[in-house]
Amino acid sequence: MATAGSFFLIIFFVIILAAYTYYIYKHTIPKVSSRIRVTLIILRTLVFFLILFIIFEPVLTIINRNIVESKTIVFIDNSSSIAARDSSNRLNETISFAKDIFSAAGIRSSLFAFGGGIDSLTNDQLVRINLSEAKTNFAKIIDYAKEHSQSTNAVVILSDGIITDGIDPSFQAEKLQTPVFTVGIGDTSQNKDAEIYNVLYNQIIYSGKESSIEVTLKNSGFANRTSRVSFLEEGKVIDSKDIVYNESGMNKISFNYKPQGAGEKKLSVSVAPLAGEYTTLNNSRTFYINVLDTKLKVGLISGSPSADVSAISNALASDKNINVKKMIQTAPGKFWNDAKLSLIDSADILMLVDFPSANTPQNLSDRVISAINQGKPYFILLSPGVSLNRLVSFNKLLPFAISNSSSDHIDVQPEILSDNYSAYFSNQGNRKEIWDNLPPTAQFAVGINSLPGSNVLIKSKVKNISISNPLVVVRSLGKQRVFAILCGEIWKWQLNTAEKNPGFFNNFINDIIKWLSLSSQQKQFNITTDKKIYSVGEQVEFRAELYDQTFSPVDTAKIELVLKQNGKVFNLALTPAGNGIYTSELIPNESGDFMFEASTNYGGSKIKSNNGRFSVEETRIEKIDTRMRQDFLKSLAKSTDGEYYSIGNYSGLIKKLKDINRVSTKENITKNELQLWSNKWMLLIIIFLLAAEWFLRKRTGMI
Repeated sequence: MATAGSFFLIIFFVIILAAYTYYIYKHTIPKVSSRIRVTLIILRTLVFFLILFIIFEPVLTIINRNIVESKTIVFIDNSSSIAARDSSNRLNETISFAKDIFSAAGIRSSLFAFGGGIDSLTNDQLVRINLSEAKTNFAKIIDYAKEHSQSTNAVVILSDGIITDGIDPSFQAEKLQTPVFTVGIGDTSQNKDAEIYNVLYNQIIYSGKESSIEVTLKNSGFANRTSRVSFLEEGKVIDSKDIVYNESGMNKISFNYKPQGAGEKKLSVSVAPLAGEYTTLNNSRTFYINVLDTKLKVGLISGSPSADVSAISNALASDKNINVKKMIQTAPGKFWNDAKLSLIDSADILMLVDFPSANTPQNLSDRVISAINQGKPYFILLSPGVSLNRLVSFNKLLPFAISNSSSDHIDVQPEILSDNYSAYFSNQGNRKEIWDNLPPTAQFAVGINSLPGSNVLIKSKVKNISISNPLVVVRSLGKQRVFAILCGEIWKWQLNTAEKNPGFFNNFINDIIKWLSLSSQQKQFNITTDKKIYSVGEQVEFRAELYDQTFSPVDTAKIELVLKQNGKVFNLALTPAGNGIYTSELIPNESGDFMFEASTNYGGSKIKSNNGRFSVEETRIEKIDTRMRQDFLKSLAKSTDGEYYSIGNYSGLIKKLKDINRVSTKENITKNELQLWSNKWMLLIIIFLLAAEWFLRKRTGMI
C-alpha cells in the first residue's frame, strides 16, 4: 500500500477526528444508549478515515507469484537466402542442428521455423524446413519471445542474420529478460556488387512543384569505376547522371522531379550494370508518388494562443500550396482577427490545437463536430490546453479512447514504428535516429487506447521504456481521415531539429496535410494493396472498403476483383472481414505491372471501385545480398546477455542450455495496482456509512 503522504500522518489525523467525534457524541439530545453512541462514533470515524484516505491518494499493489515450467524456444531461419550457395549442405546443417536440440537430454524445448511469419514444428515435421521462405522477419521472433517470456528460460535463433521484412529488433530485444543465443549459418565473404541501396522521396507532392529524389548507391569492389544512373517516369527516362563509385562504398545522387498533371505516378531509378557484378537484380528501384493539383485550404482552430499553435502555423506557412486561415481564441468569446465560424465550412482540412478548451464556445464545438460528421478530414493535438471533459462530445469521431480523466501530465518520448509509418508517409520522415533523439513532450496521465480501424504509427515511451499509450494514431475509414498526436509541446521537436535537421518538423506537418487531403479521393467503394512494389513469389494483400450512401459499412456484398497484366486477366473473390472491409490475397509468379478494379452488385445496381495498380519485380529480396550478418547476430546476443555460436561449433550452446534447463520452474511475478482513491466502491461505502449514521440519528430523534 502506497499513499501520497505519510501513513503516520493519516493515523494522526484519524486520532484527532476520532477524539472530536467522541466529544460531540459524549452527550446527545435526547440521551441514547451507550451502544448506539458507540455505533455512531464508529460510523463517523470510519467516514473521516475514508475521506482522509482518498485525500492521500492510496494505491494498493497486488503481487501475484506463479510457478510455471520453463523451456527453451528455438527459431530456425527457413528463408531462401541461406540456400543461396551450397543449398544441400546448408539444409543438412540446419536439420541436423534442429535434431540435436530436440534429442539433447535435459533440454525442454519448442521448435519454430520462421521467415515472414512463425510456424510451430514437432520432431516429425522437420521436413517442413526447406529454406524456401521469401522473407525474413526477426521482429516477430522478439514479439513472440516477449509474449511468452513468463515460461521461457532462453531463446535460440539459427539464422544468417539477413532481415528482409519488418524492423531491426535490436532495441526490442534489449527489453527481454531472457538471454538470446544466436547461431550463424552462411557465407561471410563480400561479393563484388553495385546496388540501389535507398531512395528518399515525398510520397505526396504537388503538380508543377519541383521535388527532390535522393538516391543512395552502395558498391563493393568497384571503387573508382564509372556508371550511369537513370531516373524514369512511367518507364521513360527523364534524366540521367554519371557517377564514379567512392572507395567508401557509398554514393549519393539526387534528381529534381517536376510532375505535370495530378494522379499516381510510377517512378524508378536504375544504375547501369558493370562486368563482374554478383547480381543485377538490385540495380533498380521502383516507387509510386501521389501528385495533387489543387491548393489546399486549412482551418487552424485553437482554444488559446500557444507555442504549439505558433510552431504548426509556421510549418504550414512554409508550403506555398497551403492557404491557412486561423481561428484562435484569445479570451472568452473573443477570437484573433475576429475570425468567423464560416472559416470551418470553407476549409478543406481542420487543424485542432488546444481544442476544445474549457472556454471554447459550445456553438464552435458543435460547428466543428458537424463538419467532421460530414466527412471533413481533421488533425487533433491532445495538448495540455485540451479540456478532457469537453472532448467527450468528440468521442464518436476520435480514433482513440481515454479510459480515465486526469489533469496531470507525464513526459513521453516517441518510439516510431517504422513499417507502420512508411505505409502512410514519406520515408524522408522515417528516420529512427531523429525520432529517438527528440525531446520529451507532455501527455495526459491517463489510459489511452487506439480504437478498431485505426493504426498506431508512433508509440509512447518513458525513460526509454515503452508504455501502452500510443503517441500518434491515424484512421481512414470511408471518406473520413483523422491524424491524432496524443501529446502537447511538440514545438520542442521543431526547436530540437532546427540545426541538424532543419526541414524535419515542417515536412512532418506538411506530410500530415497531404495525407489528410487524400480523403477527397475516397469513394463509396475503395480498394487498395498493402504496398506498391512486390517481388516474384511475395504475397499481395488486397483490402476493399464498401459503404452505403450514408457511408455506413456494408458487410453482406459479394465483391469480385479483376486484375490485368500484360493482356492477361485474373479474377478473385474477396472475403468479408467485418465493418465494411473485404480482403483477398494473390501470390504472383511473374514480374510486371498489374492493374486492378473491384465490382459488386449492391442496391440493385453494379458499383465499381477505384482503379489501382502495383508492380512485381524479378528482384527476389532474399537473393540480393546473401552475405551472413555475423555482426548483427553477435550484437543481438550480447544485448540480452546471450552468446553467439557458429553452425560448425555449437557444442558449447548445448551445454549452456542444459545448465539453464536444470532449473525446471520459473517464478512469474505480476503486479497490479489498484487506485483506491478513485475507486467507485470507496464513494459508495462513504455514502452508505453516512446514510447509516443519519438513519440511527433519525430513529432516535437526535438533533
